[in-house]
Amino acid sequence: MWYNAVMKEPGAIVSAVLHDIHLFADLAAADLQGLAALFGQRRFRKGETVFDEDSPGNSMMVIVAGEVRVSQKSGMHLEEALSILTKGDCFGEMALLENQPRSATVIAHTDLVILEISRDSFLAFVSSHPEAGVKILLALARRLSARLREADNKIRSFVSLSQWV
Repeated sequence: MWYNAVMKEPGAIVSAVLHDIHLFADLAAADLQGLAALFGQRRFRKGETVFDEDSPGNSMMVIVAGEVRVSQKSGMHLEEALSILTKGDCFGEMALLENQPRSATVIAHTDLVILEISRDSFLAFVSSHPEAGVKILLALARRLSARLREADNKIRSFVSLSQWV
């Protein structure tokens, strides 16, 4: 598969992968190559934990191959699955912007290949490439805004339902 080529020709392949990610789609080729050099590759087996809820958050990941299950703790150590993410999806974006614990647990739902960038590397890139940084940060703000609207709608639905209970 094409993701095996990441190890053989990392720069070009990682740039191509990142170009298909909405956060980076508007970047110029040179900026994309510079950013691609900051990502590392990691692999996980099905069932392995990528990171735990409440663990330190200091990087964002992009799924190259496979799927992850995103979940949160829900009372008495029960896990509530929030979503399944697949190839091309990002997770951990909030860690690029704030030094806070992870808000969810992410587990490899299948064998998994991800690209990972640290907060420090990301912020250094944004500082040294301000035009590209603005594009990425605007895309990130749009994504987080969409998630907030979705959460608001869910809360509104729960409040509405609770009035009938």
